[in-house]
Amino acid sequence: MTAAKLAPIYDDLLDFLVQKATPQEILAFHASDPAQQRAEELAERNSAGTLTPDETAELQQMLLADRLVSLLKARALAILHRT
Repeated sequence: MTAAKLAPIYDDLLDFLVQKATPQEILAFHASDPAQQRAEELAERNSAGTLTPDETAELQQMLLADRLVSLLKARALAILHRT
């Protein structure tokens, strides 16, 4: 897998978060049940083509957050493997 090319602000944010939480805390993070349920609902409605413009924007925000959390967890895992 290739490394994702991010704007520098995202690298700064990910580095900051990795420094503020332990790698174990980062790896343990997960979205709340209501947030997960909302994401599933929006994904299903997106597949059905029934999202409103506001819901489309909400889903895009959720997807961005998911990507950032995945990248953050990858960095935390890399730190654990270095130690």
